[in-house]
Amino acid sequence: MTISNPKTAGEAVRGDATEAARRILTAISIGVIAPESYTGKLHCQDRLIEYTRMAFEKARAEATAIAAAARTDIDGLRRSELMGGPFTNECFGPASRSVGALSDPLDTEDIQIAIAALVTKALEDACGDVDRNSVSKLKTRKGTERKRRRLKAEVDAFLLKLTPVMAAHIAGLVRDELSGELVRRHEACERSQSALRRRCAEATDPGDDIPGLHRFSCGPRAEVVLKAAATRRPDLLDRHGRPTDAIWPAFGAAVAAGNLGVMEDAQDSIEALQRFLESTVADALDGLTLDALYGVTQEPPEAPSWIGRAAARLQAVSREAPYRVRLAQVPAGRSDALFDQILHHIQTATRAEEDNRLQLVELTYAFCADEILRADSRGLQRVLIAILPHASNPQLAKALGAQLPNPGAVRTYAVDGTAGNGATPGVVRPGSPAP
Repeated sequence: MTISNPKTAGEAVRGDATEAARRILTAISIGVIAPESYTGKLHCQDRLIEYTRMAFEKARAEATAIAAAARTDIDGLRRSELMGGPFTNECFGPASRSVGALSDPLDTEDIQIAIAALVTKALEDACGDVDRNSVSKLKTRKGTERKRRRLKAEVDAFLLKLTPVMAAHIAGLVRDELSGELVRRHEACERSQSALRRRCAEATDPGDDIPGLHRFSCGPRAEVVLKAAATRRPDLLDRHGRPTDAIWPAFGAAVAAGNLGVMEDAQDSIEALQRFLESTVADALDGLTLDALYGVTQEPPEAPSWIGRAAARLQAVSREAPYRVRLAQVPAGRSDALFDQILHHIQTATRAEEDNRLQLVELTYAFCADEILRADSRGLQRVLIAILPHASNPQLAKALGAQLPNPGAVRTYAVDGTAGNGATPGVVRPGSPAP
């Protein structure tokens, strides 16, 4: 089966149904209805009707096979359609209307009526002659052959008239199986397209949590990331990082290469678009370090914004003025732009080993060290061990050191600073610096 045009899908189904009907009816022949070696009265007409009814019982299996092939062809057309973009739905609509125009299948009573209507007087007479001849003692070879040839001609004429009836019945069964499904898929695609258009119109700043392999430890502004991605993919993103019209054929091609079902559910289509855009940005950032990011975009580092996001891990309020400890680790890069910017605000900033590392920690102390330790017994002690050598106030360093067991036992800890999504700094880990 080949549905090459959705508008003629019904004709294609009807053609396949006709071929299936011919194939089924080839099992009915003069040799089956009136075998020459049959002993006794044949009742040819009854046998013909019985075999015809049995042939109709095979129609549903043929219809199922035709419907399955039609789905494959229509999905192929849909994939080709999506290559031009997600806002096309010219496949399911015409196909559903074309298939829906097919006639209804026959029920059991209608089948019996249709068969009876095709039994002519000439067929009845031919069957009667062969029936009588089968039990006649005076039959001759010449007379038997003449009567069987006449019966064969009448049976062939009966099957010829029966073929379009059975073909229409098979096509009707296919219609029942496909028409509603195609309508539902058409309407679902329309809803998904509307949802995608609304999503595009209502698009907001995606934030600075860019998924993929490039989760900078403290991410730059979203517009900086998108601008960098735009320099790598100018075919899909404009110079401000906003999608161009070319993004839609690319998205459609990505959908066509995967599961078509995502375009038949509004939420699934939005999530698929989100994944596509995220992967596009992540791929564009491939191999781009934090230092190179600002070189590509010619944007200044936003050190004050980073420090503002690195809110105090703990604020122990008291009547005294608090002491504050700040610690930063800046990625090692070709330029000193990032390091100089951070160093201007945090004099204890150090260089990190990783290219994308930018960790910030800010700790406020106001009353006593054990108050700080009690506030977070799960991981703050390790943070303090890492911070202790960088404490700007000797009194604070002494108070913290007095509360820490053997602070010299742990040499190097990487302090997890604010993540790209602005989360509170996490627990430190011993060993090599964390990304």
